[in-house]
Amino acid sequence: MQAFLCRLALVLAALLASACAGLDSPRELTLSQADLQTLIERQFPRERRVFEFVDVSLARPSIRLAPERNRIVTELDLSAFERLSGKSMRGSLALDHALRYEPSDATVRLAQVRVNDMKLEVGGTTLSGQTARLGALLTERLLDDFVIYQVSDSRREAMRRAGLNAATVAVTSRGIEVRFSERPRRAETGRAAPPPL
Repeated sequence: MQAFLCRLALVLAALLASACAGLDSPRELTLSQADLQTLIERQFPRERRVFEFVDVSLARPSIRLAPERNRIVTELDLSAFERLSGKSMRGSLALDHALRYEPSDATVRLAQVRVNDMKLEVGGTTLSGQTARLGALLTERLLDDFVIYQVSDSRREAMRRAGLNAATVAVTSRGIEVRFSERPRRAETGRAAPPPL
């Protein structure tokens, strides 16, 4: 029994050592399209009141990677309720966006959100023109800087120990690749010597 416990302790120690070794150099993180789909789905439905009288809801996100443009294409169901008139609107939204890393809280966020297509119907009539454009602008503001992923506490601690406090985010055919690095230090600037007289 004692020999078994010793072997078990050795195995556990080896597992812990390998886990710690993996955390010592946390330089890259890859999220597949399926991982990303799951992460984004968890954030929806998303509801917000705009102008104090319109309730907007976004639901059922579907994502597709566009590595050739370093962007992600997302389609969503859209609904809105105008509180003054009691009218409901339903439709869909297609947008694309980049991603950025925010070092202050170790999150990956949407950036440069651009609405490509917006269909919104009220009582069988499709909204277009100025109304649709206003809706697109509101949606871009609602989703810009939206958090889709936060680095775990254990990885953040490993990154801190390794001096990693910056990252680049790239959309590739494999998924989203986050590469962590040290933030370059600013070169110390002193006053230039005065020109000779």
